[in-house]
Amino acid sequence: MEKVTRKGFLKQFAALAAGITAAPEIFATPTGFVSKQRPDLLDVANRPIWLNANENPYGIPPKAQKAITEAMMHGNRYGFSTGERDKLKQKLAEIEGLGKEHILLTAGSSEVLGILGCYYGRDKGNMIFAFPTFWLLGEYAKKLGVEIVNVPLTKDKKHDLNAMLGKINRKTKLVQVCNPNNPTGTIVNAEEIKNFCIEASKKTAVFIDEAYIDFLPDRPTMASLVANNQNIIIGRTFSKVYGMAGLRFGYAIAHPQTIKKLDDMQQGGSITTSMTTISAASAALDDQEFIKTVLEKNKAARDFTASQLEALNIPYIPSYTNFLYFSLAKYPSDFVKDMAKSNVMLRMFVENEEKWGRVSIGTMEEMQVFAEVLKKVWQS
Repeated sequence: MEKVTRKGFLKQFAALAAGITAAPEIFATPTGFVSKQRPDLLDVANRPIWLNANENPYGIPPKAQKAITEAMMHGNRYGFSTGERDKLKQKLAEIEGLGKEHILLTAGSSEVLGILGCYYGRDKGNMIFAFPTFWLLGEYAKKLGVEIVNVPLTKDKKHDLNAMLGKINRKTKLVQVCNPNNPTGTIVNAEEIKNFCIEASKKTAVFIDEAYIDFLPDRPTMASLVANNQNIIIGRTFSKVYGMAGLRFGYAIAHPQTIKKLDDMQQGGSITTSMTTISAASAALDDQEFIKTVLEKNKAARDFTASQLEALNIPYIPSYTNFLYFSLAKYPSDFVKDMAKSNVMLRMFVENEEKWGRVSIGTMEEMQVFAEVLKKVWQS
């Protein structure tokens, strides 16, 4: 048997990695950036169309793909053994005009929600949420005995900030605002949220979930408020615009004293985000040309989808995100189940006894399939 030296092994491994995972050539198609190694993105006739998780259908940025290939060779090291974590914190902080001490890196924004649910729910009390909104933080807290106070959205499906402010009492540990909101896709005026944050944070912790903030051209983040306020926390994710849902990367933005408290609650300390993910996230931030294309393609496919709903007289809520929320009031049976029979996967929500559907925006080809199946199912 041929003797395998360390040098020889590394050379063979590098060649193998390059052949399997090197960033493939990217080219422009009607779909946008699609990899020559991912023909399945165009083959919409012979696979399920996943439109139920608000993922980026175009994959991760090319620069992030290349970074992953290079980072594989360092996957044997914990994240704290290099300076890459701090470099990424600094990079994220500079975007907001803050310092790296304002950033907590996490395995997706779901970890941010879990930490907040545990930290602010440790003494029970209550937490205030819009309804419907993204529910995960409340689920964590409820398991600790926290009372969940749901405040209905306004008629146009926006957060009723005045009503939420009025629900805060001495037992309130946290209030959440998801902007843009999931599942409705609506936004609240930036000045209104800012005033809400300032007033509510005088009484309790305020969490602003900005998972979809990058879909907004003016990006009206509340991040600047954390510089002098320990009661405001911002949550972000790379699972949407940046296409890294499977890689799991998110982060919290807060006052350094608050970050320290949340860091103490993080399971596994500072090693929950892998070196591969850290490298990919850092590179993704440098690939804004790809992000610009993703946003353009998302808007085109979203506008097309809206037009198809209009053609069938299906009421929907104008969206600022990568999904659309539409009424199922006129549909007599299980809409999601009926669509799934044709391999189109969606989500359904029950809001005050009203049924609503949510469709994530896929590629234009995927939305064309959605439109065809929708027409067949809706008119059957």
